[in-house]
Amino acid sequence: MPLTKISALTSASTPLAGTEVLPIVQSGATRKVANNDLRPRQIQSNATTGVLQVAGPSAGATRVMTTPDANFMAARTDAAQSFTGDQTLATGNLVQGTAGKGFNFTANANAPGMTSELLNWYEEGSWTPALVPSTSGLITLSAAAAKYTRVGRAVTVTGICEVSSVSSPVGALLLQGLPFTNSADTSSRSAAAIYATGLAVTATTAIMGRIIPSESQIRIEKFAAGSASAMAGDVQTNTIIQFNLTYFV
Repeated sequence: MPLTKISALTSASTPLAGTEVLPIVQSGATRKVANNDLRPRQIQSNATTGVLQVAGPSAGATRVMTTPDANFMAARTDAAQSFTGDQTLATGNLVQGTAGKGFNFTANANAPGMTSELLNWYEEGSWTPALVPSTSGLITLSAAAAKYTRVGRAVTVTGICEVSSVSSPVGALLLQGLPFTNSADTSSRSAAAIYATGLAVTATTAIMGRIIPSESQIRIEKFAAGSASAMAGDVQTNTIIQFNLTYFV
């Protein structure tokens, strides 16, 4: 067969059928191979699923790429990605790869006092509260159970304490064991909603709770005649305290 320049060949019709043959050198011998069987070094089609696989950068690593429709774009994974349209996870979760990273809402309008638009934390679980007199004595619980949910910096706790016995409690009544420490910011002084029964207080006394900066406890106090006072000594056998508090870390 006479030699012919590639530029002088008749153009092939497209799209290619995949059965076209090309010459290759294999084990020192020139052989023919169908277009469908060509496998570039780092890109190949999975024989079972048809999913495009990109191998590397190391020999044992395989990158998998799917092409569900014509609107497909591939980009480097070490650079910022931009998507249009809704993104759906058929299975699995979005997993935070680096602590402190999350969803950035800077596209939204914000209030004048805004300090952050990054949502980087979600957590929920249980914890065990304790009632502790600040000065002396002992308060023993027959039941103590609480839940918490943290969204960003906001932590909401709710729970119940049931007292089985007391031993001369004196001082402030502290509900301890909160799952996170309150922020040290001077404005971080949240109030807790308290429902209590079985206390040695008058019918006109209000029971309230609060948390102060840098603490992981709720201070439960009684209010009467416009002033607050310590109330560990008002706890009795069979006292029940239910509580709810949202504070910031």
